[in-house]
Amino acid sequence: MDFRIPAELSMFVDSVRRFRERELMPLEPRFLKEGKLSPEERRALQERARDQGLWALDVPEEHGGQGMGTLATCLVVEELYKHPAMFEFGGSPEPVLYQADEEQKKRYLYPVIAGERRSCYAFTEPGTGSDFARIATTAVRSGDDWVINGTKIFISEVDRADFCILFASTDPSAGGRGITCFLVDMGTPGFELSRPIPTMGDDWEPYELSFSDCVVPDSARLGEVGGGWALASHQLTHGRLKIAAFQLGIAQRCLDMAVEWAKQRVTWGKPIATRQAVQWMLADSAVELDAARFLVYRAAWMADEGEHIRNEAFIAKLYATEMAQRVTDRCLQIFGGLGYSRELPIQSFYRQVRVWRIGHGSSEIHRWMIARNLLGLSSRD
Repeated sequence: MDFRIPAELSMFVDSVRRFRERELMPLEPRFLKEGKLSPEERRALQERARDQGLWALDVPEEHGGQGMGTLATCLVVEELYKHPAMFEFGGSPEPVLYQADEEQKKRYLYPVIAGERRSCYAFTEPGTGSDFARIATTAVRSGDDWVINGTKIFISEVDRADFCILFASTDPSAGGRGITCFLVDMGTPGFELSRPIPTMGDDWEPYELSFSDCVVPDSARLGEVGGGWALASHQLTHGRLKIAAFQLGIAQRCLDMAVEWAKQRVTWGKPIATRQAVQWMLADSAVELDAARFLVYRAAWMADEGEHIRNEAFIAKLYATEMAQRVTDRCLQIFGGLGYSRELPIQSFYRQVRVWRIGHGSSEIHRWMIARNLLGLSSRD
């Protein structure tokens, strides 16, 4: 096995690193005080990224993108997430949009790639997280239309979105096989942003969405009736691996900072880098980070080879998210009170990583799915 990153890809990641250092790092002090970037700042950053060719990186070439693949995507987001603003380059649509018909692609996929439209992804409900079969939002056929009723919760990016990728039950008696995907434009009557949900994370305020007799045409249906499970499964697998890559950048930045601080901070006449307790925290963090990195890179390489990586994505996300929580905690401890302050990004990273042990499937769900796959059990066992 060749564990080396191709030279051309390494050079590209270097260009991403330069963008982060030149464009993002100067914004960090104010971000740490205010906890967010303004929409105008994000748009300006994306325009500068586009000017530098950092756009639509993982979009297949036949759709006008750079076709860089899954491993490249993971390397890019790993580098970008060394900054706490959670900034990503634009032009990368949600994977389900590639399953759209040609008219839908013209209306949704291609404008997202061009940066003209944005989407949000509505899956989670107040009483339903990872249990896809229990989605309570319904879509009932009415002639050539569908009437949608229900509530979604913890939906990200909706305040900046132009349309929503919605999963609803079209046959409640069929469980997961009765779920269908719809594309619902913002401003459609009956579709409202009920309320923002303040969270402990910086620059992340998800929303609750409500659908009350929201009528959409059958042309808004994405894929087959009852085909939502296959679409969601692929979408979630892609998302889990990307989330795992986020954790690598966060953990690496915190570890790098902790190593430098340990050399500088002196107690009782010696740098704390000479203290075994600190050395072990650094060593454990380095080992766990390397292990997570290989899990993520392996799954990404397999995806680029055309292999199914559902279980590998479960494993990578489970380990990487829990690794990042331990590493950020250790690094904060090494910095002491300074690490807890808003003068450094460690406290922001510490709060950010906590959500990823919940989002896109909790750690407990991941363990259950990994064990189920090992034992050859169905979801009903």
